Amino acid sequence: MLKFAAVGARGRGLFVRLSMCGVLLVLSATPTAAQAQSDFIFDDLIPELVAKIVSGIPSGVPVSLTVAAADNDGDASAIRTRLTALFAARGIRIADATPATTAVEIGCGRNLREYVCVAHVHSDGRDQIATVTRRLTSPTPASPTASLALELRPLLSQQTQILDVGVLGERLLVLDVAAITLFERKDGAWRSVRSRPLPVSRPWPRDPRGRVRVDGNRFDLFLPALTCSGRTDSLDVSCTEGQQPWPIGVDNRGLETGRNYFKTSEGTVFYNAAPLDAAANDDAIALTAACAPGTYVAAVSPSGRVESGDLLHLSRVGDGRLVRTASPVILPGVLTALWAQPDQTSAVVVTHDVRAGRYDAFQTTISCSR
Repeated sequence: MLKFAAVGARGRGLFVRLSMCGVLLVLSATPTAAQAQSDFIFDDLIPELVAKIVSGIPSGVPVSLTVAAADNDGDASAIRTRLTALFAARGIRIADATPATTAVEIGCGRNLREYVCVAHVHSDGRDQIATVTRRLTSPTPASPTASLALELRPLLSQQTQILDVGVLGERLLVLDVAAITLFERKDGAWRSVRSRPLPVSRPWPRDPRGRVRVDGNRFDLFLPALTCSGRTDSLDVSCTEGQQPWPIGVDNRGLETGRNYFKTSEGTVFYNAAPLDAAANDDAIALTAACAPGTYVAAVSPSGRVESGDLLHLSRVGDGRLVRTASPVILPGVLTALWAQPDQTSAVVVTHDVRAGRYDAFQTTISCSR
């Protein structure tokens, strides 16, 4: 049985040890071969479809979701799971249908030439249609001999603790414990363009956490007991106090007050979440690869050696379990943040080099070679 697993506390600065480990059910049974093949096919379409849907949904409005698949009910269940995670990553909550929700109906199937996913969005008395297709001859799946690896691309280093980074092509939106800062690449290096201090009135927890989510020219900040929004061109920020859900792919109530972990509406405690088996990991996220089908998990664990940083592992989800698919990457310090981007094709990794007193931010992706 494949499950969401709560991650441990060691990777969060050695400050908190939980007495309970929550587990959230995601898939109720091992998929059949037909289901797995179909899930891989539509998984390539869904991120693009979600991006089109979100562009037509009013901010903050929950969505009622209906999913149908032409092949079998297993396809519909897998598609709904993927959609729910991607909507949550963009801060959109799935709810029961009411006059206050935006109704989204999605159907996926295939014809003789292509795979198709179509969304019908009904909002504010208007109907919109979004369609995404892929040709049947699309060479996206990797060959059986493809070798997968995690690649780390350095983004930024600084002494102030980095919480998260929004990667915007030749710009970076960096959230740290003191400010939100926009960087641009100039002469081969990142240069600060403008910065705004964070309006944080309460003391940070001993293990600070924060997220930045960018959508076009707008951004949202998720901080302990504080949610902010602003524009990337001016960095003007307005904030609302109170505990709010974070876009992490799982329903949650936001960071618990004075703590560095989340709780679901049922009270389950967790730090981060990804499809995992029973193996213990300190932090984990789900990733997809443009060059290989399926869902992968990047997880961090201690190296066991004083002179080495943490280890970043890559595993593939298959037959209801995790299978290691690449050699681990040795990080240049202790992990302090691991956040998947909304489309799950990349993630931000932040480490702390204790000896140098420096925080390093990286972008990690899955690469294939033959």
